[in-house]
This record gives sequence, structure tokens and C-alpha cells, in this order.
Amino acid sequence: MRKLRPLIATALSVAIVLLTVGFTSPMLREDTVHGVKQCIGLYEQPTNSIDVLMIGSSHVHYGINTAKLWEDYGIAAYDMSSAEQTMWTSYHYLIEACKTQKPKIVVLDFFATAAFQEDHKFKYHYLADSLNGLKFSKNKYDLMKVSFDGKKELWNKFFPAYFGYHDRYDSLTEQDFYDASYDYTNFKGFTPYFEQSPTPWPEISTTDQKEPQEKAVIYLKKLIDYTRDNGIQLYITIVPYQLNAQQTMDAVQEEDKYYNWLEAYINELQMAGYDNLYFDYTFRHIGDIGMDFEGGTDFYDEGHLNYYGSCTFTRYLAEDLRSRYGEDLCPDHRGDDFYSSWDKHVEEIRATVAENGYEWR
Repeated sequence: MRKLRPLIATALSVAIVLLTVGFTSPMLREDTVHGVKQCIGLYEQPTNSIDVLMIGSSHVHYGINTAKLWEDYGIAAYDMSSAEQTMWTSYHYLIEACKTQKPKIVVLDFFATAAFQEDHKFKYHYLADSLNGLKFSKNKYDLMKVSFDGKKELWNKFFPAYFGYHDRYDSLTEQDFYDASYDYTNFKGFTPYFEQSPTPWPEISTTDQKEPQEKAVIYLKKLIDYTRDNGIQLYITIVPYQLNAQQTMDAVQEEDKYYNWLEAYINELQMAGYDNLYFDYTFRHIGDIGMDFEGGTDFYDEGHLNYYGSCTFTRYLAEDLRSRYGEDLCPDHRGDDFYSSWDKHVEEIRATVAENGYEWR
């Protein structure tokens, strides 16, 4: 028995540490609405309930209104987006989602891939938003491996994830405790914003093309092949914003050159037989969407839609998806008890809109 005591003591110590980490981790983790909550919420969705999965940058969870998609069209959609989401993050997010979901359509926003290249000085800045909501798995490990570029200091910070936020005790707020107990079943990724900002009308300024960084192109092709191999329609889009603005690189970013490249690249793949692939180059027909740029009604800031803008763009997107894919791939589930969490989602978004003094649209 004496020989077993050290082993028992060690086992108890390990168990206490694991229980402590498991209990405190949800409160210490900073559950941002720019990726962390979107990942947490995914795990709480009813299995095989998401028909349309949105992936991409913050433009998605600002601008694609899952409450409107449900209330007006009965489309069961989810925004699995994150701040400045890289293409390799989009790919691994899709892999993660498909562990529990069978989306019929994936909507991919291309903004971050066009705006931020290899020399982007803040390219590691939003890693916590992209990683901290994911459960650990081989898929998450693979995402960390491609994201960290071999930098030891990033491995030390994010692996295990608890190391990245274990020292937040002094900064905990009431919101952290609320987030830890919130029922994420009703959360669908969309996060409305309520400021209004006049924004210049976007214009494509060139026919020139630029290819994005090599790693992004590799993972774009991986994502395209994965959707084709799994019978998923891939709808690539650009959520409206101020095109080619000076942002965090201290330079005009010339995103239209990268969109021009994407348009040609998608055309080549379609001619090669990729019949599950479509690119809506929204800036080529921006007037059809009905956005109010100069008046500012639809914009939170130059890069993001506000709540009204999300309604305008989502109406356009829903009509295009329903027209393009029909109710076989874009069904109306209203009235089905299995999808009741979307009804509750609408109620929560409606309450948020009212609290901010905005008209429900």
C-alpha cells in the first residue's frame, strides 16, 4: 500500500489540476464575438442542422444576418467566421464544421485573402480569435501548425490553449461569467452592430490581376476540392465594404486586383469541370444590391455593415441562393421543431435590435 501512495497522490494531483482547468477555462478564455463565440456555438448546434455555412472574415458576422435568413426564408444558416480569417483558417473551419454538420452550401467571403498578404504586419494579431474557441483535435493542431510558421513563441502561447489566457484572473468581468453559462444553441454567429458611417461608393479601378500569397492559393484549392469531393456547393462572395481603402498595412491594398485574379481562376476551374463552384463578384454589380454607401445607413464603418446593412445584403444573398440552388439545397425549415433554436435566435437578435433603438427589418 505504501508503494501505491505516491502513485495515488500523483493521480489525484493530476485530476485536481485537470478539473480546475476544465472549470476555470470557460471563464478565463476571452469569448470574443470575432471568432471564439462562433466556434463555441458550432459545437452546440443540433447535429446535421446547418444547410448553409458561412466562412470568412469579420465581414461575415457583421454582414450576413442569420436571423433574417431564417425569419424571411427559413434557411438554417450559421456564420463560422473570425477576424481577418485566413484561407487556411477557412479550410480548417470547414473541416471542423463537417464533423457534426452536412452543409449543402458553403458561402466563402474572400476579403481577407485579397486584403492581407504575406507581408501583413498584423498577420498573427488575431490568432486568439481564430483558435481559442476550437476544441483540441488533429484538425486544430494542423491549423496551428500552418498558422504559426514554425515560430516557437506562438506554440508556447497557444499550446495548450489555456496558457494563452490563464492569467486573466484580475481582468474577469460579469460578462465572462455570463458567457461561460450562455446557451450557445441559439447563437448562429451573427453579431449586429448599430453605428452609422457614410462610406465612399466602391469602384473597381483596374483590370490588372495579382495572385494572393502562395499559401492562400494552396488552401483555396484545398477548400474547393474538399467541397467538390463532398458534394457541397461553394459560393464565393465579397460582402460589400469600402474597396481598396487604406487599412492596417499603411497602404492602399488594391483588393480589386486580387478579385480580378479570383474571377479568372474560378472561370478556369469551371471550364475544367468544377460544376459546384460559383463566384459572385459583387463589386461588378454593386448597384443591384441596394446598399446605401454615401448616406451611411448601411455601414458601421468603412469595412463593415451595420444591422441595416446586414438586412440589405442578406436579402440579396438569400434571393440569389434560393434562385441558384432551389429549395432542394436551400430548404425552408420554418415550423419544424428540430430547428426551434433558430426561432429563439430571431427572438434574441430582435431584442438586441430593440435595445439599441433600431427598427426591426
